[in-house]
Amino acid sequence: MGKQLLTALVLIALTVVVFLLNSGGTLALDIGFRTIRSSPAMIYLGFSTVGVIIGILIR
Repeated sequence: MGKQLLTALVLIALTVVVFLLNSGGTLALDIGFRTIRSSPAMIYLGFSTVGVIIGILIR
C-alpha cells in the first residue's frame, strides 16, 4: 500500500468520525430524477469519499 493511498484512507476514516459525531436530523438531496432522504452526515460523507477517490485516480 502506497503512502498516498494510506493517507487517503486515514482522511476518509477521520471524515467518517467527524460526520458521524455531527449526525442528526434529516436532509433531502434532490439529484434530478430522485430525492434521497438521509442524515446530513451520510450525504456529506458520500461527497467526501467520492472526492478522495477522484483525487486518487487523477494523481
